[in-house]
Amino acid sequence: MGPESILLRVVRGGREGTYRFTCPTCMDDVEKRADRKIVALLVSAGVDVAARGTLPTLFEDDLEAEEAEDAAPARTPVPGAPAFTIDDVIDFHFKLEDDRYIQDFLAKQ
Repeated sequence: MGPESILLRVVRGGREGTYRFTCPTCMDDVEKRADRKIVALLVSAGVDVAARGTLPTLFEDDLEAEEAEDAAPARTPVPGAPAFTIDDVIDFHFKLEDDRYIQDFLAKQ
């Protein structure tokens, strides 16, 4: 079963959610909660995150209630700043994997 077979829905600022797949043996639909470690593992394995509202879950009411409790006020974009793109996310991902970059960054703080 590849990453394209798994549907991941993330809430609470990307910290947790649910994932769903069809069992290849019994063909039953399986849905499980995903804590932040499972979310990170699934994303690093290539599982795409479902857009909000496109993947109803068995735990949707619980997750939505928790998300509402943790909701922070919306931040407005900085005027004149460039848009944040998927390329920025990819660059950030590789910087987080580079121990030397992180060490240099922290030394500047």
